[in-house]
Amino acid sequence: MAISLQPIHEPPISRDTDAKDTDAMHRSSATPMSPTDLRYRECLENARRVCAAGTVPTMLVVGGPEMAAVRCNESLATLLNRPRAAARDESGPSLLPGGWTAVADALRPLYREGTADSPAMPPDSVRLTLPSEPPIGLRATPLLVDGRVVGVLATATLDGAIAQMAETMRAEVARTTAARSRFLASASHDLRQPFQAMRLFLDALTNQVEGNARASRTAGMLANAMTAGEQLLNALLDISTLDAGTVEADLQAVPLDALLHSLADEFRPQAEEKGLRLRVHLPCRAVTRSDPVLLGRIVRNLLANAIRYTQRGGIMLGLRKRDGRWRIEVWDTGFGIPQDKLDVIFDEFHQLTNPARDPTRGLGLGLAIVRRLSVLLSAPIDVQSRSGRGSVFAVTVERLEGEEGPVEAPAALTSSDQGAAAVPLDGMRILVVDDDSMVLSGLLLTLESWGCAFVSASNMREVFAAVDGLEGPPDAILTDLRLPGKVSGFDVIDRVRKLFKTDIPAVVLTGETAPESLLEGQRRGCAFLHKPLHPGDLRRVLEEVRRDGTAGC
Repeated sequence: MAISLQPIHEPPISRDTDAKDTDAMHRSSATPMSPTDLRYRECLENARRVCAAGTVPTMLVVGGPEMAAVRCNESLATLLNRPRAAARDESGPSLLPGGWTAVADALRPLYREGTADSPAMPPDSVRLTLPSEPPIGLRATPLLVDGRVVGVLATATLDGAIAQMAETMRAEVARTTAARSRFLASASHDLRQPFQAMRLFLDALTNQVEGNARASRTAGMLANAMTAGEQLLNALLDISTLDAGTVEADLQAVPLDALLHSLADEFRPQAEEKGLRLRVHLPCRAVTRSDPVLLGRIVRNLLANAIRYTQRGGIMLGLRKRDGRWRIEVWDTGFGIPQDKLDVIFDEFHQLTNPARDPTRGLGLGLAIVRRLSVLLSAPIDVQSRSGRGSVFAVTVERLEGEEGPVEAPAALTSSDQGAAAVPLDGMRILVVDDDSMVLSGLLLTLESWGCAFVSASNMREVFAAVDGLEGPPDAILTDLRLPGKVSGFDVIDRVRKLFKTDIPAVVLTGETAPESLLEGQRRGCAFLHKPLHPGDLRRVLEEVRRDGTAGC
């Protein structure tokens, strides 16, 4: 619909006269302006105010299309990468060099003139596209003075504005996600390095003060403080990684009975330490399609919470069929949750029974991680609870047909399964590679306390110098994944194995969890230990190497 700023009489100027020249003519006139001239000037000022005030990209064209004076508002000037265009009039060819001709052709139907016998019938509006990247669609409406067009006001169409904003948002999201991914990759490695060094130094210190009750007690308190810091760091990095969208689910067939039995065995000692009984109820063999690692983390967090907030009674890990899907349930006889708090317990750092923020009673991040993982796996989480009676948390997963049957009881543990006797590491030759001097020193102190013989390096050049004096291949390679430059721990493993023409057992230390790295290590038969690692985990792997000649993945 045409915009009419009536009552106005057209000034006696050519339709092709530049509007800026018109204004200048008005200002320089020695005689007072006529009412027609004043109204015409008011028309232009109103149109400029409408243009400037709009938040949607808008353009004002004054005069005919060939000799137009053009004004953009800030939104359009920003999209055209012409910031000064919002502060002054420009000619069409100056504003859109090489593209104004097409715009003028699109506007020309609005200036259609008629005759006394055949009045002009211009359209109410026309659509045009500005030659920008990406193109900007505008809807142009004529400005009428006494029925004649003196200018055009063109505003971005709703669909065009939305498309433009969506494209801008997509680009910004992609840029932010890429930057966040780079930060997380660096933080996941660099923030864990000092914790790793402290953990190794602490283990060496604990061995040195053995027999000194006071020093041992202090070392124990330091270990507790470090554990709390490690848990917080790992949880925050987990949440940030999930929020960044850099975690992808590796969907595969997952035997739920095997997974749940394994998790129950993992948490049973913790439950028994508190005097709780952990039971498992699996009525049949069941298979789902999910990511076994991420699904395991969900159930692991639910079990940890159940044990932490249950003082007496027990925990039950169960499985049932519901509406054609599997429902994994964790029951407890703990404090229970008030009905008005069932939603907020999934918020970060929200703990109902820990107002003093005692880190030994959890961090309030476990359920926040559970919620994010459930969305990633399309595995809904629900909770039912009664205050003072206990709670049941459930995660619902897909059910694969034709995979059910009687659940088999776990095989009886042999003496070797129950835990082999400690294997002495005296004289075990190990090549240790890490570019962080603190971590390297901590590793060497720990290995020395175990009686290992070692050579160390911080880069590939030092690796060759270190192994040059060895009479034979090392018994194991212990290397960080990220090394200076473009060298990785895998490169070290490949070169040293090639040098000695044998598959030397290798253990890779890393703070990263990228699936590509894990798969690459598995192809080489490497074991992975994630930083910050506990020295006991390292010793277990080295004992396995000493006993079997392999490093289990």
